[in-house]
Amino acid sequence: MRFRPPHWLPWLGPLLAAGAGALAGEYWLGGGFWMVLIAALVCGFAPILAYRVWRRLHQKR
Repeated sequence: MRFRPPHWLPWLGPLLAAGAGALAGEYWLGGGFWMVLIAALVCGFAPILAYRVWRRLHQKR
């Protein structure tokens, strides 16, 4: 059974970016600003990219 991607998945990006930035600032502050920025960018764009890949795979079938 195939599931369509949830329409709210890309909207998790900003929430995950804020959470990842806060966690990186709290626990991995040894990396400083760049560590926080990279963690926020990676975790912020991950749900958006996952949604696009899931949607593309769902449409190809």
